[in-house]
Amino acid sequence: MKASSELAIVIAAKRCARISLLLGISIFLAFAISKVEQVMIGAFFFILLACLTNGFILLILLLHLIGARSNWRQIFNAIIIMLINIPIGIFFVWLSIQIADLNHINL
Repeated sequence: MKASSELAIVIAAKRCARISLLLGISIFLAFAISKVEQVMIGAFFFILLACLTNGFILLILLLHLIGARSNWRQIFNAIIIMLINIPIGIFFVWLSIQIADLNHINL
């Protein structure tokens, strides 16, 4: 594998993780402020899309990590950055459920 293609996937993975995090925070804040249950429906579809996209990129990163020995630290760091989004997402889902429960919103 070429080093340039590995760096491109690392850049794409970091960008995807950053965009997923920022969009997730934005959707959470929109729900926390407005308390409109339709925002939660949009959040559900966003979570599905983000899981599929991030999972696909994570799979590609793992294949690059297994197949190539050069730039393995950069690839490993990108994997860690992507995996950090998982507990953050779980926390926001839990917090959204708590907010919905406090405000008697049926999900």
